[in-house]
Amino acid sequence: MGSPNNRPTRIFSLHHHNTPPCTRSHQIGALLLVASTFFLTRLFDHPFSTCPPSSLNHDHTSQNVVHFSDGGSLSWPQMGYGTHLSLKIYVYEEDEIDGLKELLRGREGRISADACVKGQWGTQVKIHRLLLQSRFRTRKKGEANLFFVPAYAKCVRMMGGLNDKEINHTYVKALSQMPYFRRSGGRDHIFVFPSGAGAHLFRSWATYINRSIILSPELMALRMSGCVLV
Repeated sequence: MGSPNNRPTRIFSLHHHNTPPCTRSHQIGALLLVASTFFLTRLFDHPFSTCPPSSLNHDHTSQNVVHFSDGGSLSWPQMGYGTHLSLKIYVYEEDEIDGLKELLRGREGRISADACVKGQWGTQVKIHRLLLQSRFRTRKKGEANLFFVPAYAKCVRMMGGLNDKEINHTYVKALSQMPYFRRSGGRDHIFVFPSGAGAHLFRSWATYINRSIILSPELMALRMSGCVLV
């Protein structure tokens, strides 16, 4: 048996690969690549016009104005939206869905909107009233792009109209009666949850309205699918 000291030693040699230096040709090529990318991007951002050359001298500011179907206009980006914006919002009535009246006025119906609008959580009432008077409101569900679900849950809870368990049960009951909510999975339905608690006023929100549009004035943090939205 040979001694370990007699074993041949392996000699590892480092092979240095000489990389070619960055020459002036490389620098010019890189600049050309950046410039061509920039101009191609600009070209695709501005599609070719099909109008005759004489029409290119008109006022370009008119292209950034969107005209609504019922009159009026506002400044709107041209790309991707066009020059005509049609938006219809349906606001649920408190009597058409069983449970909405309780979420608006409490179990005994004694809480008024005027009482809720004065408090810290008045945005839930103000947004509701704003949409009721909006030019975009429609009374036909079939033509609506968005659906607003009115509820003064925070105010009702603070005034003793419903407790947390009742609020959760009432929301679930109301949602089960909304076929348009089921049709879209709630993606086109709008809910308002003021105060720092946010949507947690509805304890099962993550199960039922996790795909909906949630407006949360005064919200501190809302955890959705592992992400925190502030």
